[in-house]
Amino acid sequence: MSAERVAIEYDGLIVTTIITKSEAGSSNVVTFNEYDGNGVEAVFLHKIREISDPQQVERGKREFSATKLSIDEAKKIIDASSTTSSPLFLVHGFDVEPSNSLEYNYSNFQKDIYYHVPVIWASEGNTLAYYGDQDKNSINAGDAMKAFVDFIPNDTFSRKSLVMHSMGNHAVFNGACASATPDVTFDNIFMVAADVPYDIFHKEPYEGYWFSSQRKVSGNKFEKATNFFGMLTKKSDGTPNGKIYILWNKDDVALNGSFLANSEKRIGVKGKGWIDGWFTNSRDDKVIRDDLVNYIDEFDVTGKPMKKENQLLKHSYFLEPFAVEFYEEKELKSRQNFP
Repeated sequence: MSAERVAIEYDGLIVTTIITKSEAGSSNVVTFNEYDGNGVEAVFLHKIREISDPQQVERGKREFSATKLSIDEAKKIIDASSTTSSPLFLVHGFDVEPSNSLEYNYSNFQKDIYYHVPVIWASEGNTLAYYGDQDKNSINAGDAMKAFVDFIPNDTFSRKSLVMHSMGNHAVFNGACASATPDVTFDNIFMVAADVPYDIFHKEPYEGYWFSSQRKVSGNKFEKATNFFGMLTKKSDGTPNGKIYILWNKDDVALNGSFLANSEKRIGVKGKGWIDGWFTNSRDDKVIRDDLVNYIDEFDVTGKPMKKENQLLKHSYFLEPFAVEFYEEKELKSRQNFP
C-alpha cells in the first residue's frame, strides 16, 4: 500500500511564468494553479506551499500559495545564502509538471558556489501533449521569460549562469531568443539534453522545412543562435567571459524519440559539430560558425552513472552529481579568470 502524499512545501526561491493571482487583502501573497498555464510575465516567488488537498487533487491541477518578491527582495535572499554564491537559473523541460519541479533534489549544489533558482513553466506533464508543449506552452513561457529578464538590471546579480534541460532549451532558444537578444547576460550557459536541432550553431543550418508549423517552431536558426550567443556576459574587449556548454548523451532515449517527432536530430544526443550525411556521419568543428566556435564547448556524458530512475531514458540527468560538479567547475574557473 502506497503512503499518502504529503502537501508540497518549497522554501527556496523560484521564477515562474505561470499565471499568479493576488490574494485578497495582501500585497505580496499570491496563489497559482499549475493548470492555469503561462501568463505574459514571470515573477520571483518564495516559500511555496501547496493549498490543494494532496489526497484529492491530481498532478497537473495542484494549487499553491506563495510570497511574491520584488527583484531587490529576491537579491537579498540570494546574497544572504553565501557571500560567494551566485544564482544559477534552471529552466526545466517537457513532461515536467510544475509540482514535479518543486520536488527535485537540489542538494548536490554547494551553497558557496551557486544558489539554484528553478524556472518553472506550465508544461502539460503528459508525453501525449509533446506538440502542445513545443508549439505553445514552451514558446509562451519563453516570451514571458524574455519580458522578465529584460526588466531585471544586469548589475542586480554581478554573476549568474543558466541551465536549460530538454525542452527548456527550446523555450529559451526558440522562444526568448526568437526576435532579439534578451537583455540579461550569463557567465556560462549550460544546454543539457537539449531538445533543439543539432545544427543550430552551424554556419549553414538546415532551413528547408516543408511545413510552416516546423518552420515556426525550429526555423531561422542563424538569427536565433546570434541572439542566444548574445546572452553571454562580455569582457571589456567585447569577448565572452564564459562559454555555452552542451551536455549530451548518445544513448538518450527521449531525444532519439524527439527525432521521430521533429525529423531533425537533436544537439543533446549528437553534441557540437555533428555532420549528418546520407551514408556517412562525422564530427568537425569547422562547421561551427567562426564567431561562435571558440565559445562553445561540450561534455559527453554517455556512460556516466545515473540514478536508477534515470537509467531507462538516460535523459533527466541535469541534477546528477557529475552534471552539478561540471557546472560548479566552470563557475569556479570563471571566477579565477574574471574575478
